[in-house]
Amino acid sequence: MEKFLLTKQNGYQVPCIAEFPEGLRKNVIVIHGYDSSKESANVENLMEMLPPQGFGVIAYDQPNHGSEEAAREDLSIEACLDSLARVEEYLTERYPDKEICYFGSSFGAYILGIYLTTRPHKGNRAFMRCAAVNFPELDLDERAKAIEPVDLYALFDEADLGDVEIAFAHGEMDSSVPVSAAVDFAERCGYPITVFPGEEHPICTFPEDPPRVAQLAARTFDL
Repeated sequence: MEKFLLTKQNGYQVPCIAEFPEGLRKNVIVIHGYDSSKESANVENLMEMLPPQGFGVIAYDQPNHGSEEAAREDLSIEACLDSLARVEEYLTERYPDKEICYFGSSFGAYILGIYLTTRPHKGNRAFMRCAAVNFPELDLDERAKAIEPVDLYALFDEADLGDVEIAFAHGEMDSSVPVSAAVDFAERCGYPITVFPGEEHPICTFPEDPPRVAQLAARTFDL
C-alpha cells in the first residue's frame, strides 16, 4: 500500500492511501463519510476486494477529517470538492490512459453528487453507498450545521450527466440516512438501488454484506 500527500492550490494537503495492482484496468476514488476517514472499515474492504479484479483504489481524508494534514483545513463543500478534484488530477497525471470511477459513502456520496453535477470530471461510473442525499436535513453536530446547504435533488434535476452511470446501495434499517430518502432519490433520478435487509448505515452487520457491496460497485464500474 502506498501512502502520500497531495497539495492543493490553496496550500492545504490531502493525505492519501492507495493500492495499484499489476494488470491495472481502472482506478477508483473512494470518498469517505462524515466523521470518518481514509482508514475506515469500508475503505479496508474495498482495498481488499477491488485490486484483485484489476481496480486501483485510492482513498483520502476529506478536509477537517482524519490525519493531521487534512484536519488543518476547515470543512466546507468547496474544500471537499477541491480535495476530490486534486486526487482526480493526480490519477490523471499518473495513469492518463486509465478510466476513473468513484465510490462515495454517506456524506462522501453527497459530495460526489455535487462534484458530478457542478465540476468537470474525468469519470463516468459512480457507486453511492448509504448516500446522504438529504444531508442538509440531518441532525448532526455544529460543524456539519455550519456547512452551507446544497440541494442535491435540484442539482440532479438540472444537470445533464450524459453517459454517467450511477448505482446506489443502502441499509434497510439505516438510522442515519433513512432508506426512504435514498430510494426516493434513486428512483426519481432513474438509478438502480439495492437495499440490504436488516442492515444499518455501515452495511456490515452480516459478514457477507461488505463483499457484496464491493461486488455491486465493481459491476457498476464495468458497465
